[in-house]
Amino acid sequence: MKNLEQYNAIKGFIDEKISPGVMAHGGEVNLISLENNILTLELSGSCGSCSIQAYTSESISNYLLEEFPDLDDVIVTD
Repeated sequence: MKNLEQYNAIKGFIDEKISPGVMAHGGEVNLISLENNILTLELSGSCGSCSIQAYTSESISNYLLEEFPDLDDVIVTD
């Protein structure tokens, strides 16, 4: 049950705090999985061809690790 609560909290945070900025540039953040305190996200839309995609991925990862200290890692794919 804790995993579901954590998943929902992270999903809500992404939807409220991260997605609007990414969507403003034509991209999308998709939560793929949360397993063993490792969160996997996918960037899609214009993020795949963006020249600063690596910076965006790192920023999102750092933001989530700061907000959710129980996470061991955040993996962002495209």
